[in-house]
Amino acid sequence: MEYQDPPRGLILDLITPIENGDAIDIGGLQRLLEKVAEHVHGILIAGPWAGQGNILSLKVRKQLLERTMAITPRALPLFVWITGKDEADTRRNMIALQKVTESRRYDAPIYWVDTPLLYHSNRGLPTLYEELFRLADRPFILVNDPVSVSQVRSSIKRKNIRTSILKEMAIMDFISGLIFLGSMDRAYNYQKAVRKHSNFRIYDGDEARFLEFPSLSGVISAGANLAPDKWRTITESSLHLNETTGDYPDSMKQLWETGQFLHQLRDLYSSNTPELIKWVLAEMGILEHTPTLEENNEDLTTTKENLIKILS
Repeated sequence: MEYQDPPRGLILDLITPIENGDAIDIGGLQRLLEKVAEHVHGILIAGPWAGQGNILSLKVRKQLLERTMAITPRALPLFVWITGKDEADTRRNMIALQKVTESRRYDAPIYWVDTPLLYHSNRGLPTLYEELFRLADRPFILVNDPVSVSQVRSSIKRKNIRTSILKEMAIMDFISGLIFLGSMDRAYNYQKAVRKHSNFRIYDGDEARFLEFPSLSGVISAGANLAPDKWRTITESSLHLNETTGDYPDSMKQLWETGQFLHQLRDLYSSNTPELIKWVLAEMGILEHTPTLEENNEDLTTTKENLIKILS
């Protein structure tokens, strides 16, 4: 079976707007989606980074997916993180989220995103995904995140998906791509492993590295919650998605300035990405609830002030 290729470009690492502890801020989500929808090429829902998917209940994950499908201004490809604490929990998440996707029509592809080494070893990964696919027939985007794996499973020997295993899985028509974090050497080896599969996407999970060494597929960006227009400009230029880029004399200067702005912005929110981004969005009037940050922390207070200043 053939599936629509995942998009190249800017994939928003959507923050999860929460109110009253265990419910989605629907108004805030709608205003945020209206702010970003025209600029991004896809949306990562309940991701493990800005989306804080690792601490969200299944109830919140389901509500976030259902509301995003219902209220996004235009149907964008959705990347839905399904990973749980073990294989059974991951399977349960996927089946529950599959039911959500079947509850209403959605006119864009939906992909399951999974970080397998958080609960499984390299051995048997292809078989695992054959079994998962039979339960919920949507394509997968894998995540290679050795830092997170080290934090959760310090005793596991291999913190990265083995290159030979990735090469084997890239042949499967329901494995569509990879979100990559790790060393440059490993990124190069992964690219070689999948080079015969031109439609296999390898997205950069590190915004800073993408700004310096853009990948061929795109970037997963938390900063696009705050500056989606600037992230779109950089991403489309880097991937040559916009035919008009470079047609005027000052274009290179403006692109360099935009890149420097995004570097500065990332440096400010990177110390506490989800909460700082939500705090700024609340200050902008997009979210209803301002997250509680340390009020007596002078460094954090300065960071908040600088975030508002740079975005003004």
